[in-house]
Amino acid sequence: MVRKILLAAMLPLVLAASLIAAEMTADDLIAKYLTACGGEQSLRALKSMTMKGSMFAQGQSLDVKISYVMPTKSLMEIGMGGVPMQVVGTNGKDAWLKGPMGTFFMTGEEKETTLRQSDRFPLLDYKKNGAKVKLLGEDLVKGAKALKLEYIGSGNDTVIYFFDATTFLITKEKSGDATIIWSDYKKDGNIVMPHKMNVQSAAQSMMMTIDTITVNVAIPESLFVMPKDAKSLDSLKAMMQQMQGGGGK
Repeated sequence: MVRKILLAAMLPLVLAASLIAAEMTADDLIAKYLTACGGEQSLRALKSMTMKGSMFAQGQSLDVKISYVMPTKSLMEIGMGGVPMQVVGTNGKDAWLKGPMGTFFMTGEEKETTLRQSDRFPLLDYKKNGAKVKLLGEDLVKGAKALKLEYIGSGNDTVIYFFDATTFLITKEKSGDATIIWSDYKKDGNIVMPHKMNVQSAAQSMMMTIDTITVNVAIPESLFVMPKDAKSLDSLKAMMQQMQGGGGK
């Protein structure tokens, strides 16, 4: 009897939650997400920022510094002891990788994905940028209810975002074979951003922790100029294949 009473009491809540999910559109979800991040006005007032923290990958702890000039310029420096070992840069039209074997520009899907990731808030102006979105329904992320949104960029790169159904912040995203878990959201200035990122893919597993975020700081534009000596990333891949082939002889 008590069980029936409890079920009867819970039923309207369950139906209400289902009704809200059914009536919500993709733009409704995006609006709630932008509000949760600090609001559209605050996001548009964000002109630049730097992130500093650490990355743990392949058994090593590395230093990370990421510089952003909104909306599509970024430079991520990964190193040890203050010495950069790898740099990934974008300037809105180019994407490149710089490491011990030289500097290489990206093309195709790799370029489109890197350019999208350089925009910290790609859903803010997705229509203006020629992207499309579609609400896919519900799922679970670490046992918590989440709402799924498909994002197809102007270059046809596709990512699935998972929004926490309570906070409306992004807790997970999937692109190709890579899955990113976002957590530890904190307020920096007027913006709410994740401070932890866990990346899982067939190629690597990586955890990044951001210790400090500084917003609206002066960042030299020279950081976002692709080096003139950059070669195609395909040439690096061919070089690596030759080295692996030679090592197997």
